[in-house]
Amino acid sequence: MILRAGLRLVDIHDDVVRTIVRYSRPGENDREAGGILIGSYRGVHIQIVECTTPLFRDRRSRMLFDRRDEGHQRAALERWRSSGRTLTFVGEWHTHPEARPSPSLIDRQTWKRVARKNHAGSTFFLIRGYDSWWAGLGDRNRVVQMAELW
Repeated sequence: MILRAGLRLVDIHDDVVRTIVRYSRPGENDREAGGILIGSYRGVHIQIVECTTPLFRDRRSRMLFDRRDEGHQRAALERWRSSGRTLTFVGEWHTHPEARPSPSLIDRQTWKRVARKNHAGSTFFLIRGYDSWWAGLGDRNRVVQMAELW
């Protein structure tokens, strides 16, 4: 899947898309799920090659995913080290219990905090609903919605 905001592109590998979609299907979609996105910065573009999925200490409910497990941070640090510092945290994803997701006020507040801490580059945010996606690219001041190209 490739998304665009202005001249900036985000390329998400098919395996990552399939993993996230799995959490929006019946049997999994009764509670929100989420994780981090791992990839690399290619100039102003982002390539996403991996994601974490809900871990033991994360909080999941019908209307909330709270990433609490330190395993997400450990996964990002391990990929950074094992890749020779080319793969890193580039964003986060979660699901919403709706067909066409849109970010909540809590999502937007959380994203501002996350984007301020990410000194490597822009931060990518992804929400999966039952039938579609919402994607945004954030910097320290705002999050811009992205359009899906294919």
